Amino acid sequence: MTRDARARGLTIRVGIGPPAGLRDVPDLWALVAALEELDYDSLWLSDNATRPGLATLPALAAVAARTERLKLGMSVLTLPPRNPVILARELATIDALSGGRLLPAGGLGVDLPAERAALGVAGPERVARLEESVHVLRLLWGGEKVSWEGRFCTLDGVRLDPAPVRPKLELWLGGRAPVALRRIGRIADGWLASFVSPDELAAGIDVIRAAAAEASRTIDEDHYGTTLFLAATEADAAGYPERLRALRPDVPVDDTLAVGAEASRALLERFVAAGASKFVAIPVARDVRAWLGELRTEVVAPVEG
Repeated sequence: MTRDARARGLTIRVGIGPPAGLRDVPDLWALVAALEELDYDSLWLSDNATRPGLATLPALAAVAARTERLKLGMSVLTLPPRNPVILARELATIDALSGGRLLPAGGLGVDLPAERAALGVAGPERVARLEESVHVLRLLWGGEKVSWEGRFCTLDGVRLDPAPVRPKLELWLGGRAPVALRRIGRIADGWLASFVSPDELAAGIDVIRAAAAEASRTIDEDHYGTTLFLAATEADAAGYPERLRALRPDVPVDDTLAVGAEASRALLERFVAAGASKFVAIPVARDVRAWLGELRTEVVAPVEG
């Protein structure tokens, strides 16, 4: 960990997202075993409706039952059109099963035509549903009986039982548009960014802080993170620069993809200097297990301090 990060009171943590090709149960168990053995902080599973892969919440529940230490995150969970009352119960159940290891993060979902069509929620309604979901989740996670009437659901003396293990289950949000950043400042507990440069992350944190101040609230300085792609070799990284440029043509590839341990450590340190303290690292390698071991020794341990 850098001296400046320590002075700012940041706790750096690096979790692992699903590598390309993780599709079935044996792949998941192999990854989970490696993360537990190597003492990684957390596992983060992506959420979508139409693309291949295991469903996020059932998979996290299974991992909760199979592990003792690994934290469980989602990067990020699609909130609309999920019913927030059912979702509150599902997430609280996973938190209970894991003994308080759940790291909830949500958003509007993957911005692709096939996803939007499959979810069946009109554009303007997506935002309204997301904001109401965040409110309902907070109410129910408080552990008291809740009576409340919203646009999409009504609660009449509803109490969530079991409640989350921790007294306050914090909900982070994704997104990078200015309106999304202001929303995070108004209603969220943290920001999990993706496909942003260090400069963009620093500017986004400023927007979030300002919006939080306008709403008479604060967000912990330790609650900003991002997703990065860390490749073992140039051969392993083949194809990724083109894919990342297609997603964000205005962001240099070197701001979201690093090749090799030295470059990976340098990229994380750039984001720490910009204000990030939490990372979801996507390992890119033919031998993922070996690369996870090298990352843990050469990158994660020095950065986490």
